Amino acid sequence: MIKKPSLKLKTGIAYIRESTEEQDKGFSPDNQRRSIEKFASEHNIQIVEWYKDLVSGTDALKRDDFQRMITDAMLHKFEVILVYHTSRFARNVKEARHYKELLRKKLGIDVTSVTQNFGNDWNDPSSFLNEGINELFDEHTSRQISFWVRNSLMEKRTQGKQTGNPPAGYTKKKIGFDKEKGRPIYDPEWRIDPLGAKNVKKIYLLYATGRYSYADVAVEMNKAKARTKSGRPYTYSTIKDILSNKVYLGMVFSRKKNYPTIKGIHPAIISQKLFDKVQDAIAGRRNTFGRPVAQHRFYLLQGLVYCYYSYKELKGKENDPNARMLPKMYAQYYKWKNGEYLAYGCKFRKENKSCKQPIVKADVIDKQVLDFMEGFNIPSDIIEHTLSKLKDLFKQASQSVKDTSIVDKLQARKKKVNFQWQNTEELTEAEYLQQIKDINSELKKYESLGLVNNNGKLKEAEYTKKTEKFLKDFKQFWHTIDMEEKREWIQTTIKRIWVQDQKVVAIEPHDDFKPLFVAHRKVVARAPSGTPTKDISKSGIGLSYS
Repeated sequence: MIKKPSLKLKTGIAYIRESTEEQDKGFSPDNQRRSIEKFASEHNIQIVEWYKDLVSGTDALKRDDFQRMITDAMLHKFEVILVYHTSRFARNVKEARHYKELLRKKLGIDVTSVTQNFGNDWNDPSSFLNEGINELFDEHTSRQISFWVRNSLMEKRTQGKQTGNPPAGYTKKKIGFDKEKGRPIYDPEWRIDPLGAKNVKKIYLLYATGRYSYADVAVEMNKAKARTKSGRPYTYSTIKDILSNKVYLGMVFSRKKNYPTIKGIHPAIISQKLFDKVQDAIAGRRNTFGRPVAQHRFYLLQGLVYCYYSYKELKGKENDPNARMLPKMYAQYYKWKNGEYLAYGCKFRKENKSCKQPIVKADVIDKQVLDFMEGFNIPSDIIEHTLSKLKDLFKQASQSVKDTSIVDKLQARKKKVNFQWQNTEELTEAEYLQQIKDINSELKKYESLGLVNNNGKLKEAEYTKKTEKFLKDFKQFWHTIDMEEKREWIQTTIKRIWVQDQKVVAIEPHDDFKPLFVAHRKVVARAPSGTPTKDISKSGIGLSYS
């Protein structure tokens, strides 16, 4: 008897997706799982991981587990991806082709539909045509569903029904629990939340007196032990959002300009008269205390200045780019009767007046940091060590799939945030701007290594040359560059600048530049005026120099 050769066991993963509008259409997660398991068993495939997205929408950038799967594929963790149907992988022809080209041609990983027989070789013209036709129908179905959903949402708005989650003051009644998705089921009707509505009314009544700013109202609410819907203390930002939201008038309202504001069927919490009075008060304060937006003005230390009085608020959030209430000092342009100037102000003082740090002019802090940077005089052994480390860093970066995948994920996240802002009501303007700022800040680290635009060699030569000049004769180099370049060097080397009153009291370098700062502290005979004088290292915040 001739023994049949055993088939080689393939390493595979499974990807499951179900969107809200497709429930009860044969695409349930359980049904997908059973079909995939059966196929894997029959074709000698060992499933080592399951990826699962239960979200609506056609964009792969909005699917977290899909993006995790692509990242793992780039690390070559498996040989084949199993999906129930081509529409589960992607329902956009361009997107399907993009990811399948990446997986099949560049990574050698196949994508197989367990319910559609396209043949065993995706290079075969007939298989390609068959799969392509199915992808075309998938996209057509997706567009049809999107059209119906948009029309349905617009119809709901026309009928006065809300389409999102209720803000403070309103609630939805829980009517069940979806075990499969692990989340509660709510009645779509908005109802009055008595405690929340009471807080909203109080906020409007306080501001309508004209005696309170957004931060003042936050202070009063926090004194009364009131909390936001998420259980947090009130801040400048939450008060501002509440006072501009027309849903409290009983309206279907969106901050997006292309949506009309119409009468809703949910009950109002405040009167039109009170709302108008508050808007008049806001306009009055804007004219009296207005501070033009500082987006397009130059701040040397923007994003680096932190308030020493509130430094304990950083604990546990040191490496969280999405943390909201950090002890940062925001950059602001002030225009008063005695002149105009750029300044830094403590976020905690602005949000709820919980900090005593005064607003400090930007040029006062800038000068101290500029003087500190100018005082660098680096020993030759530190120069050699730093250049060697820089070379190693570029070498590691060029070989690192992990770093490249992080860049891809950051860019994908940026596209996702832009999509949410442009096409949904999931983000407020403040949330959108903050998330984009955080992502750009992360990308900047990898851009300096040439990982964003695949120009690593050019970046290596450029940065090595500049760094060597920077280290050997820093003072002369410092005087030859403009303020934009000085800001870039400061942000490259310094992680945080701690300010108390009108003084820089501590400076934290980025980890890679700690040897540089240690050398600076040892070899400068006379400390520059900006050298920190207060040691906060015992607090656990980080390094400081005196």
